[in-house]
Formats: sequence, C-alpha cells, structure tokens
Amino acid sequence: MIDHTFDNTFESFGKFYTEPVDPGKHNLSCREITASSRKMTQLFFFPCEVYIECPPGLARILIASAPDMTDLRTYPIRDYIRLAPGIYFNLIPLYTPLTWRLITPHAEPDTVQLPSPYTWQPVSVPFHVRRILDCWFTSDAKKSQLSKPSRKVYELIYVYEGTMEVSLPSGTYALQPHDLIIYRSNPAEIHIGDGCSYLTAVFITGQRKSLHILNRTFHCTSEMQQILWKLLIESMENSYYTRTLMVCYLEETLLLLMQFYESVNHKNLLTDNKSDQNDLLSEILAYMNKRIADPVTIEEICHEFYISRSSLQALFKTHLNTSPKNYLLNIKLQKSKELIRDNQYTISEIAYRLGFSSIHYFSRLFKKYFNTTPSAYARKISENQNKQQAKADR
Repeated sequence: MIDHTFDNTFESFGKFYTEPVDPGKHNLSCREITASSRKMTQLFFFPCEVYIECPPGLARILIASAPDMTDLRTYPIRDYIRLAPGIYFNLIPLYTPLTWRLITPHAEPDTVQLPSPYTWQPVSVPFHVRRILDCWFTSDAKKSQLSKPSRKVYELIYVYEGTMEVSLPSGTYALQPHDLIIYRSNPAEIHIGDGCSYLTAVFITGQRKSLHILNRTFHCTSEMQQILWKLLIESMENSYYTRTLMVCYLEETLLLLMQFYESVNHKNLLTDNKSDQNDLLSEILAYMNKRIADPVTIEEICHEFYISRSSLQALFKTHLNTSPKNYLLNIKLQKSKELIRDNQYTISEIAYRLGFSSIHYFSRLFKKYFNTTPSAYARKISENQNKQQAKADR
C-alpha cells in the first residue's frame, strides 16, 4: 500500500492508500455498511487503527478527533483511508444507497451522538435563472430618455460604450463603459448619452427572495465582458441549445458579481459599516428564531443570506461574541425551558420538536448550560406551581 494525502489538514486523522487491504492476510475483520441517508446523527469510534474502502467520488468522510466534535470536518473520499486510533468518523453518501467496507481488528465500534444532526450540502447555487424574457443590444444610440414602469422582473443593463444614468427610487446611478446595473420592480428613468451602446437582458429567477446585488453599479472585469458578449451572440442564434447557453452565461455573470460582492461585503463586516452589519444580523437572527424547531444548518443560513461561512462567523463574533452554532444552540435551550414550563409536552417530545438528535444529547446539553437536568427542572417548576396554588387556596 502507498500512503499519501491530498490535504495536509487530514494528516492528524490518518492517511490515504491506493491498493485494497486483504483482511485474511492481515488477520482483520471486514464488514460491509450500507448508508442510505445524508443526514448524520452519530459517529463511529475505534480505539485501534481502521481501514475504510469506498468507491471514489461517492462519499465524504465526516470526522473529528475529540468527543466534543469541536474540530468536526468533512473530506472527499477519492482513495482508501487508513484512520489513526481514537478517531470519530462516519461516511456521508453522496449517492444512495452506498455500500462501503470497514476493515478493523476484531473489535466492535462504539457510537457517539453528534451535537446536532449533520446534513451534507452538495454543490449548488443559491439561485437559478428560470427564464430570460428578452435580450438585445442597442448600438450607437442617440441621446434620449426612457421611462420604465414598475414590474416584477429583473433587468440587467451593461454599457459597452458611452454613458448612461439610471434613476431609481433608491438613487441615480451613473454608468461608464463596461459598467453594469441590475434592478427589479422599481420604476426607472433611463438617461441615455449620445452614441451609447448597451446590452439589456430581462429575466426572472426561481427564488422568492430578491437578489442582493440590486441597485448598485459594478465595473465588469474582462472575464465578465467576454461572458456578456457570448450571451449577446447566443441571443442572435436560433439553435437547439441557444436558450440553455443564454441562461448559463447569464447565471455565470450573476455568480461572478455575487462573488465580488461577497469579497467586498466580508471586508465591510470587519470594518465600521455598522448599519449594514446590524441590518443583516437582525435578519439572520429573525430567521434562526423563526426556524428554531428545525434542524437548521450553518450552510442553510449561508445560502439563505448569500454570505460565506467565514463572513457569518465574523459577524457573530464581532456583535455577539459567539459563533452562529452556539447562538442557535442557546436559543433552542432557552426555548426548551419555556416548553417545560408550559407543561404541554414530555421531555422527549421537546427534544424532538427542537431538532435535537436524541433525548440523551438534549439532556446532556441542558445540564451543561443550566446545571440541572430537564427532569429536575420540570419537577422544580411543578413544585413551585403547587406551592403557589396552595397559598392561593388558603
């Protein structure tokens, strides 16, 4: 076997190898495990070295080196894996059902509950263009003014040559050569400079929430310029693949704009842009509280608000001095106390309603945070209520 790693951060967990292990030759036990869910609630633990053999590209390994899971990470599986002793792990199937081999000395694994269920988010985009309604190029226009009514579609304007001003309720935006703006729903006054050449694309997306890159000007890089030119060329064609290619080029442009916006926004989160930070944080906290009974993941929050994981962590650290994960856990536990006081559900039902993986994990966290168990807290509440009732009856 040839050991190697493709990521130095994995070295603390184990190594990768390319040739399958012969269990009989090495006096090892081999078991086949079939996984059919991407939602992980527990990890395996062996005190000894173990081998994992799985078809490449069909799974990721969820892994940690300590029982508190503070270093929980995932890695793609592209080769066989030899894990060091004392590692916590499980395989997330990217294609179900997935059957993989676990090769170990003759020992039974222990299982450890995850702090909260983990669901792998596959590669996806936070939005998609559902339809391009129209796309055209205006060349060497005469000086003019256009009034556009309010409508529930997006309009992208890219100035190729000349100048233009776009007046929206949010302000007036001056566009120079290779500048771009996207707006939606608002009435607009377009002031076109003499000799201006520009591209217009009208489209709708599949998302209920508006794109966050609206009503601001962007200066297009040469890469974006080439993509927009391809969009224009395809709009003039009439082949079987034209419409699909147009959507692909438009989505690529929007994703590059989002990527640029995210890099700028991350810098702002670390500086003094307090107003924007507070607005965004308020929206995220409201979303968390609204979905307190769901097993919400950090990845879902990032997708919902078009924010990277690092920016989200920075936002919470700056304003709340905690992590998003800890904040979410805290509001769930506070809600659990409220539900216990209401006395409408059992402890098991409360744990389930708040998205905890098991009642044992919920009880352990409750004891850690409040220095008492859920059952003991419920008894104390009941005793206080009985005392108050007894006083009222006197």
